[in-house]
Amino acid sequence: MSLAGSCVALHLRFLRCCGYCRLAGGDGYPPLLRWLHHAYRYFALALMTAYLLQQCVYAYQEQTDMDKLARVMFLLLCHVTSITKQIVFHVDAERIDEMITGLDDRLYNEVSEKQAQLLSTTCVRAARLVRVYTGTAFITCTLWIVFPILEYANGRPVDFPFWAGIDYNHSSIRFLLVLLYSYYATSLEGIANTTMDAFIATILYQCQTQLKILRMNIEILPDRARAIVKKESNQKYEAVLWKLFIECLTHYKKITSTSKILQDIFGTVILIQFAIGGWTLCMAAYKLVSLNVLSIEFASITLFIMCIFIELLLFCYYGNEVKVESDRLVESLYAMQWLGTPLRFQRSLLVFMERAKQPLRPVAGRIIPLSLETFLTIIKSSYTFYAVLRQTK
Repeated sequence: MSLAGSCVALHLRFLRCCGYCRLAGGDGYPPLLRWLHHAYRYFALALMTAYLLQQCVYAYQEQTDMDKLARVMFLLLCHVTSITKQIVFHVDAERIDEMITGLDDRLYNEVSEKQAQLLSTTCVRAARLVRVYTGTAFITCTLWIVFPILEYANGRPVDFPFWAGIDYNHSSIRFLLVLLYSYYATSLEGIANTTMDAFIATILYQCQTQLKILRMNIEILPDRARAIVKKESNQKYEAVLWKLFIECLTHYKKITSTSKILQDIFGTVILIQFAIGGWTLCMAAYKLVSLNVLSIEFASITLFIMCIFIELLLFCYYGNEVKVESDRLVESLYAMQWLGTPLRFQRSLLVFMERAKQPLRPVAGRIIPLSLETFLTIIKSSYTFYAVLRQTK
């Protein structure tokens, strides 16, 4: 993959191992492997759907017990958002592949040494983000199986937060099977869900980086044209300047296209995430306050709340960064040494500036902007829900 495209390489590897993302068309995989992976993807979707239905049955059975209901609801709501993303990766696989392939475009990768370092930093930070984020989810899921093991070892009855349909407290084999099923389902969902969140955030991060590179190119556009003319005496300054300007304009259109494709594919999913995220935090916090601070379950719920915080913050933070960089584009256009440039170029520059006055503003479902203000609103609403629940207890 190219330098820009490699920023999502680790994400794609995780998602393909989890069965959420299909194998790339041009990677030369044998037909049998493609067929097996295709079957594995549908198996993962069926497994997650079955697990969600089991949680729904458990929630219905325990609707009168607020503690048990809170225990299952924050997991159930999280699984709802995960499955919606998983379905999107099935339904919109073609457009997702198109978006990923677009990162290998020449406009995103023909950069100077300084700009290449900027792209490398983006890739390193994106890989670090997905490792830390998925690692936190994996540790959380692992802690969730430690608690029932300790309970069963001490002879106390274990209650898994989903309907199993069998009595697993009086048979070690049944208990082990239910335990492994629960661990596999939750860890698969946890790793895949966090990776999908990091994937969306990384695409936004790449758009931000590309806007920075575009601004750097624009601010020194006349100087670059003069340097080329000085190096190649047969070139005319106005022709070189115009060519570089067209490249910048095309680069901007490419960034806009990437942002729009991402928004069209995942906009509705992010909107659902925002709508459910507040309730998820509320139910997790409600469960947390009833636990012993030194217990394993308390540590696992705390890590889960951290994951949900990061999930919501990623979309809002990187969406906000794209907007900020896009706002700065007009300043970069004006900061260019445009005095002394041809009149035709100055007129085109004015048109570009007018277009840039409408900055990129990523939104969820064409309604809610991805901004830090939105993040604060979700947190405030979550606390409001929590306060109401505490009063009704």
